[in-house]
Amino acid sequence: MEDVLRHYLREDVAGEISRFCSRRWVALECRSSGGSRAFYRYWPDGRPLTISEPADIKRLINRFENRMPRAIYGSANIYRRLERGEDVSAADNILMSTPSWDVDGSLEEIELIKEAARALVEALRSEGVERSIYLVWSGRGIHVHLNEKAVSGELWEKGPLRVSFAIAEYVLRSARDGLERICERSRSLDRRLKVENLMDIQRVFTAPLSLHRELDLVAVTIKPDELENFELNWTEIKAFRYWSGWDVFEAGEGDKLALKALAEIRGASRTIISMEESEEELKATQPVARLGRIGRFQVMGLLQAVRYYVLKGDLDLAKSFGLNRAIFYAWAKKRGVTTRRAGGAFRAGQPAEGEEVEEKIGDEVAYRSQRGYFTIGGQVQRPIDFDRMIAARFGSSFKKFWDAAVEYVRSFPEDVLKSQRDFYRKIYLPVRDQPEKILGRNERGQEASNLDHSRDSS
Repeated sequence: MEDVLRHYLREDVAGEISRFCSRRWVALECRSSGGSRAFYRYWPDGRPLTISEPADIKRLINRFENRMPRAIYGSANIYRRLERGEDVSAADNILMSTPSWDVDGSLEEIELIKEAARALVEALRSEGVERSIYLVWSGRGIHVHLNEKAVSGELWEKGPLRVSFAIAEYVLRSARDGLERICERSRSLDRRLKVENLMDIQRVFTAPLSLHRELDLVAVTIKPDELENFELNWTEIKAFRYWSGWDVFEAGEGDKLALKALAEIRGASRTIISMEESEEELKATQPVARLGRIGRFQVMGLLQAVRYYVLKGDLDLAKSFGLNRAIFYAWAKKRGVTTRRAGGAFRAGQPAEGEEVEEKIGDEVAYRSQRGYFTIGGQVQRPIDFDRMIAARFGSSFKKFWDAAVEYVRSFPEDVLKSQRDFYRKIYLPVRDQPEKILGRNERGQEASNLDHSRDSS
């Protein structure tokens, strides 16, 4: 713990983190002595966490020192103001959003990770973007970022989330063939290479020179032209090496790319490139929730996912956990079981491989596969399974329900979120059969009242 505090109080570390986090909504991940993770995004008085200058790092560390700070994140979104809790949910308060791509893999396959990141850089360069690209080693992969200032202000006025998503999606689709060939060569048993469009309203990025949330590595910035030379020893806590010019940009050099992306990308279909099952294969093997019928299974899955997200901050694992718990409670309800681990009668995900690892969420225990996602009955529940079995039932309203559920769950004390019994009784039961209550008084419009609420058995 002493090494962690010493790292964040270094002048260069505080300087780089504050440069990145300025006008972003900050998240701080902490870890208890027992190993559990907690995600903090607000000061005790309800103001969003922010970092505007190096001195703010010391204030943040001092305030949360007894909670064992570990990793610092900044939101994808750049905000006009971050003074009150409601500032983070107001769409018109977002100025820009950093287009980004995630190359995620195994430490055994660093050369493949570098190759995939290089393919994305070349795709950006082919669109005329050269000076405004920077890379961040995220711990088990690389985040490829396009400096948001490379896109002119009048384009951001078309909608920051729409613009950043379109850019990320357009570039990923353009580079897809080459990236698929790279991913085909991934052989890691614990973490197959995956490349994806990172953009969504909840997205946060590891800040440059932050520590990784688990590994004793520094998230170092890498100059695209030096990617070939990158080695893992650049990330050592006491001897890290990074590129201090990561925030250079050329104003307007991303405009043509943004216009092409906006013209071509419609809808919110997100590209993920990996050698796991394709979307077509999933359609043949996985049930699909029917639009508009929000039942107890979906309400449980949504709230459990948000519960995990509020406590621990990982969106993909939150989706996996949400589906996992929805399946568990449906099974337990049917069999009159409430607390013990489910058996092997489930087929709602990818078959698990290898030994499972126990994870505690408060006083509740769930199990994760070696690849990281939660499992039940020998099956892995992946984020894409959550999207098909939970999110699809909400249709275009899912993002609205998700955002409202985050505020709803966050309104309860942390000890309620960590109690299996209290979560079920105080958070889930009051809205179980009336999910429109999650939206709150100001959001109960025609859209909510028209929903057909089935009575599932979870």
